Amino acid sequence: MLNYLRDEVAERYDILGRDLARKGIDIEEVKKKISNFMVEVPSWVFGPFGGGRFSSYIPPGAARNVFEKFDDAALVHRLTGATPKVSIHVGWDCPGNIPFEKIEADHFRGLKDYAENLGLGIGSVNPTYFLEGTHFGSLSADDINVRRKLIEHTLVAAEIASKYGSGILVLWLPDGSLYPGQVNFRLKESNLRESLREIYDRTPSSVKILIEYKLFEPGTYHTVIPDSFTAYDLARNLGDRAGVIIDLGHHAFGVNVEHIAARFIESGIPAGIHFNSRYVADDDQAVEPNMQIFLLFHELAMGSVIGNQDSRKNWIYIIDQCSKLENRIHAILHTIDSLMISYAKALIVDEEKLRGYQIRNEIILANRTLLDAFLTDVRPIICAAKLEKGLPPDPVSAYLESGYQEKIEMERL
Repeated sequence: MLNYLRDEVAERYDILGRDLARKGIDIEEVKKKISNFMVEVPSWVFGPFGGGRFSSYIPPGAARNVFEKFDDAALVHRLTGATPKVSIHVGWDCPGNIPFEKIEADHFRGLKDYAENLGLGIGSVNPTYFLEGTHFGSLSADDINVRRKLIEHTLVAAEIASKYGSGILVLWLPDGSLYPGQVNFRLKESNLRESLREIYDRTPSSVKILIEYKLFEPGTYHTVIPDSFTAYDLARNLGDRAGVIIDLGHHAFGVNVEHIAARFIESGIPAGIHFNSRYVADDDQAVEPNMQIFLLFHELAMGSVIGNQDSRKNWIYIIDQCSKLENRIHAILHTIDSLMISYAKALIVDEEKLRGYQIRNEIILANRTLLDAFLTDVRPIICAAKLEKGLPPDPVSAYLESGYQEKIEMERL
């Protein structure tokens, strides 16, 4: 069966290769970049976070602790070859159920060792701001004691990132308000800037800080960091080690996310992407290979912030999803496949033809050039890249056949 599959993939790969060659595109180079594509998986996708409805329903077999989360992440990496690092949330992932106020960086030493034994590493580190006592703000809170507690928590997270992680600190604040008059906008921002300044100045020089933004949640009237410009302004005022993370679900409908990415690329600011999908008002669902993801990858590829041989120029790429009902491992595998497909489509755009139409203001012809790449079936490239690495062409099918789901459902009752 495997030999038959290899022959079928090889035939489709050769046909696609000849078609791309006529456009001046080397299919082998595209395949190499797909083989090298890496994205972090979030620890929280494997655990209980993401319930809240249906009596806090959690799909069967969910990880009960951080070590089981890493077990699941290791299985995902074995099936995809694309997820060697796991993004963690300090407040949820500290081994040993240590109280929030007593968490120290060295509590994560054992987790790093455990991860390495699985062939993984700790990736980006997220301080956990949305805990008891932060319902009226975290780093922007009027209460100096709340701010002080969370500043120190962030510095612990920064130390974890420096000593045991990838040196990336991602900050998302649940700060905002529900009604007009509830808060003083300017005071909230002043509090936030003061907190961020202390964090930045006391953070190890090896650590980059990426500031996340969100249109709303939990505040429905306003959020303290509501959009990309606010996050950019905060980061630029901190220094060269601060940047912005773009979360695909954190914008108003109609916002051109790929344009935001292009602006950040042009500015040279450190940046990254939280990959996910949303259909109504939030961002926790698995990625599909749709037009938005394709256009975003096109900007990333054109801007040389993905697949760059100089790894210092690449952005950080993280999956951020954790929906309520679907099997989480199915969902994360589906997302990784979707990202590879979208990336491959972005790499086969006929850039010379596209630029020619742009210069001549041939609006529809330029658009059709992009659509030509988007509508191309690039799965032969993805399959060939996987087979060369000894990976299953369809990771979801391989997972279904592995028996892993049945195993964890039995063990994690």
